[in-house]
Amino acid sequence: MNQTLEQWTNLHIAMKTLVLVFLWGLVVSGYYFMYYQDQENSYRMLLVQFKNKRKERTKYQTTAQNLPLWKEEVKRLEEERKKAQTLLPTAKEIPTLLRKLDSLANKSGLEITVFNPLRTLRKRYYEEVPTRMAASGTFYELMVFFDKVSHLDRIVNISGFNLNNPMLRNQKIVLQSSFMLTTYRYVSPIKKPVKGRRR
Repeated sequence: MNQTLEQWTNLHIAMKTLVLVFLWGLVVSGYYFMYYQDQENSYRMLLVQFKNKRKERTKYQTTAQNLPLWKEEVKRLEEERKKAQTLLPTAKEIPTLLRKLDSLANKSGLEITVFNPLRTLRKRYYEEVPTRMAASGTFYELMVFFDKVSHLDRIVNISGFNLNNPMLRNQKIVLQSSFMLTTYRYVSPIKKPVKGRRR
């Protein structure tokens, strides 16, 4: 021990400085690799988690602040849905509606020659219920029927309208008309099947 101390004392100051710098470098390197680097990595991970949590908290705070507005919007949309459903008959109401349309045609003075309900067409929230119709009557009687249909409390669409074969009958010009009469009924939305995970 004394010999080592004596050798250290006899060393030149530049050499002493070099040895001290080398030892200090070893201590700093050891500290950095064995302790500081792990702490820095942990700190960075915690910082990222903190930022993510803060963003999440801000999002939840914004949602919480807007909750009354969201509730109002949901209530409004629910009222609109109910209103729309009143315009779209249910499956049970379709036969009654078709009988009513037939009755309106007769009351308008039209003679129904074809009343043929066709296959329904499924959409996402509703079904189209088409009926092919043909009738004979005057142009005025036909317009009266269309006017009565337009005042129904249900949505009814008339398309593919054709007029032909005008004939004089009882001093009236009687036309043969054909058209597609479509009503709509509300159905529950089609749920998309959930795909299973591949193994």
